Amino acid sequence: MTAEVRTGSVAAPARARLSFLDGVRALAALYVVLHHIWFTVYPTYPVNSGPVFLGWLLYGHLAVAVFIVVSGFSLTVAPARRGYRLGGVARFLRRRAWRILPPYWAALGLSVLVFGLITPELTGRAITLKGVLAHFFLVQDVVDSPKPNGAFWSIAIEWQIYFLFPLVLLLRRRIGPLWMVVVSTAAVVAAQLVGENVGPLDGVLNLTPQFLALFVFGVAAAMVLEEGRTAPRWLGAAGVACFAVFVVLAVVFGSVWVDRGYFWIDLLVGVGTAAVLAVLAGGGFAPLRAFLASWALSRVGLFSYSVYLVHLPLLWLVDHFLVSVLVADPLARFGLLLVFGTAAVLGGSYLFHRVFERPFMENRSLAEVTAAIRGGRATT
Repeated sequence: MTAEVRTGSVAAPARARLSFLDGVRALAALYVVLHHIWFTVYPTYPVNSGPVFLGWLLYGHLAVAVFIVVSGFSLTVAPARRGYRLGGVARFLRRRAWRILPPYWAALGLSVLVFGLITPELTGRAITLKGVLAHFFLVQDVVDSPKPNGAFWSIAIEWQIYFLFPLVLLLRRRIGPLWMVVVSTAAVVAAQLVGENVGPLDGVLNLTPQFLALFVFGVAAAMVLEEGRTAPRWLGAAGVACFAVFVVLAVVFGSVWVDRGYFWIDLLVGVGTAAVLAVLAGGGFAPLRAFLASWALSRVGLFSYSVYLVHLPLLWLVDHFLVSVLVADPLARFGLLLVFGTAAVLGGSYLFHRVFERPFMENRSLAEVTAAIRGGRATT
């Protein structure tokens, strides 16, 4: 959901070598949009009440899992080139906050406007002061409250993982990538088992603990960025096998079973994603890397965070005021929402990106942002 850190002298070579990352983000964001288009028309998740051929759209949760792995990988690009040292915890957290919070807060405001003021008779119950405050302070995963935007749950989890990133890098330096993965995975499995079996501690499950392991998988995959490192040939096959296993499980057992087992499914898909990222970064999977680095996907990838933040209110507006007025048949409604909704999301998200995200990507202070908005020449 967020872009990689572009820091100092490593930014240009990293971008040249890792241009495929924007394509991965684009595909993940677009899949989330498609998932919510399906869900808008067929709100019966995890049961597929729509056509069988649309069943592949039920698994939007996995796109978020991919985002988390990509986040761990991309945030490790710079540290991997300097001995896995962060360069200052406070500096890192300040830059992460500057990068993700302003557009997030703007999207929260948009969600409140759409769901609380434009269509309050239908969606006003989603807007409460408690809910808005919980989301503003990114504690919606631990504070039970109405949700002004259902996609925001993962932003809180990723934000909280940032505070553990220095510890993850410390483990990477002290015990190496393999034991870092083993220790982190064991910790999240233990947390999951405690949450499932100890009633007073079941709130742990709201933290989606497996996402920490997924983030660590991404950190481990970044080892291919070290000088002289290459991805072993078998890694690509292992990554593809992980996705193939998921497909078989989904076909055999169905979406309800997958939904119940997302903890383990996330770990499986996370391993596959990390393996594929490592191979791509190491020069493998050339056709896939070229596809992901293509102009269209790269462009969408640049504002994929905005797509994720605002696609739900935009889809709601298009469906409520246009599509559902024109057609009643679910499949026809899906088709129209696919066309008009996707166009509105891409156009609206890009405008949102230009106004609320890009200024904070290109400028390092409020004064520079203000100058950029006013048309001045801000230092980047």
